[in-house]
Amino acid sequence: MQTIGEKLEEARKRKGISVREAAETTKIRGDYLQKFEANSFDLDLPPLYIRGFLRAYARYLDLDADRFMAEYDSAAATEGRTPRRDSREVFGRVEFAEGGAEAPAAGRTAQEQAVMLKFGLLIGGAVVAIIVIILLINVLFFRAPSTSPATTEHASTQAAQPAKSNEATFTVTAVDSTRVKVAYADNSTVFLDGKFPLNRGEMKTIRYSKELLVTVEYPERIRIELNGGAVDVPTKQPMGQFRVPFVAPR
Repeated sequence: MQTIGEKLEEARKRKGISVREAAETTKIRGDYLQKFEANSFDLDLPPLYIRGFLRAYARYLDLDADRFMAEYDSAAATEGRTPRRDSREVFGRVEFAEGGAEAPAAGRTAQEQAVMLKFGLLIGGAVVAIIVIILLINVLFFRAPSTSPATTEHASTQAAQPAKSNEATFTVTAVDSTRVKVAYADNSTVFLDGKFPLNRGEMKTIRYSKELLVTVEYPERIRIELNGGAVDVPTKQPMGQFRVPFVAPR
């Protein structure tokens, strides 16, 4: 009477394939298949995997998988091994598809996979911990201070205060787009840098405390006021430049 291994070997040879070809197709290690065909099932694997590989190999060789596993269980019982039958009602069945066996099929044992799983969980936990720490640091040290009602009220009061008595106001309004530079005559402070034009209808009011120097690309395109009163633009030439004296407000 043929053994389980002899039936596997005969079925493989009948299909005209080598052990290597069978291993590549089923994704079951070749040394496992060789031991199966040698009727040796003492592998360093859980019985569940051994049964799964046998079932997948039997299907691949066009054998009746259920009958083949029954013969395997009977042979295991005769040899003194306690077969571990499927328990579909309680645990379901782990299927090892012919196109890709699970777990040790890729050359890793169940123990190796368990180590890899633990390692992956440790890395994932470390990443989560780092993210939580970063978020806590941002909340504790970089959170913008809240503005209290008292501070807001103080700022509003300051904004509502009139200009200081030692400051005059100079207002320039663009009748049409033009570039305007306004600075103290000694260049100590620049209020408008002239890099970007004032658009038509745009108005800028400047508080100043000493003589100003105004440079205008097109002087005819602006209107000026001192302390709220309109004054004439001193020049009509392109790129005109004129001084605005300090006139203390009354």
